[in-house]
Order: sequence, then C-alpha cells, then structure tokens
Amino acid sequence: MDYAMKVYPIHLENGKTEWCVEYPDLKGCVGGGDTIEEAIADAEATKAVYLRYLEENEKEQCSKS
Repeated sequence: MDYAMKVYPIHLENGKTEWCVEYPDLKGCVGGGDTIEEAIADAEATKAVYLRYLEENEKEQCSKS
C-alpha cells in the first residue's frame, strides 16, 4: 500500500538545512537526513519497521480474543 509522503526542509540556526519526511497517515512515522534522498531512504526504512510492528501487534491482539 502506498502512503502519502510529506517532505520539507528544516533550517537550523547554524545555517545548515536538514530534511524531514513524514507520512501523515502513519502517526509518528518520520525520517530525516542531510539530503532529500537520505531523508526518503530513512523514512522508507522507518515505514517498513512501523508497518511490520502494526501487523505483528494486530496478530497478537487477534490471538488474545
């Protein structure tokens, strides 16, 4: 399943710019990096872990019923 991705820069006080990626439909699922590409790669890795956790937790909840 595809999830919408929001990519935006974060301008730090030291003049450096970092990038943040978040998935609005996956609360708290974010990634970051020094470049857009790094931030997207980090977010994709985070999303995989996030979705695996949800899937495993859902299976656990179903088995308790």
